[in-house]
Amino acid sequence: MKYDQYGRPMGYGYAPIEGQHGQQGQYQSGQYGGGHQGPQAKIGLPSIQDMGGQGPVPWIRFPYYPTAPYYSTDPRVGTQSRFYGATLTYTDTDFAVNTEALRTVQFDLPCRLIAFTGSAVVYDGANAVTGYPSGLNPRDSFLFRLEYTTGDRLMTGARLGSTVVGTLENPGEIGGTGYTIDQGAAVILGITPLVARIRIDITLVCLEIRGSSNYVR
Repeated sequence: MKYDQYGRPMGYGYAPIEGQHGQQGQYQSGQYGGGHQGPQAKIGLPSIQDMGGQGPVPWIRFPYYPTAPYYSTDPRVGTQSRFYGATLTYTDTDFAVNTEALRTVQFDLPCRLIAFTGSAVVYDGANAVTGYPSGLNPRDSFLFRLEYTTGDRLMTGARLGSTVVGTLENPGEIGGTGYTIDQGAAVILGITPLVARIRIDITLVCLEIRGSSNYVR
């Protein structure tokens, strides 16, 4: 078996599915020019079985953690880390316990979201930090969710922060190749405080992809 420069197996590209499966809503084979078999359009969504490769090995295993983003092989394209973020504090006009507040993070350059980090602290009546919420993991003091400007939701619903948001020492990784964010796009963070007089910070750990805008391939 051959491998590419990133250690991924090569040589198992798409091949048409043989046989008639129209009654099951799966792919159907059809005659293309030159006598080759090829897929036809279908109405139903493909099943897991349909999406396996047609070579000797239909599926391969590849690590999901740690997150392993793609890097361009073009020498004119570079990458760098950048930490985007958002904050919700009890002095904000949209702050209310058990009520979601929205924060928009804009991206000027294309990037891949790698992980989330975050924490929370509580203030006393004199606006001094008194520490973490009593008896709570700081990340259990709020709910968190993220969605893309297209409406694509990374989390299908708001979840306790500790289930998705990590620390700098142990980031809450996205997994796989990360979450792709294109140039000029934005993500919406939904933050729901569960404790009064609190400050919540969310950091998005990203890999920015930089390249000259005046060249063509």
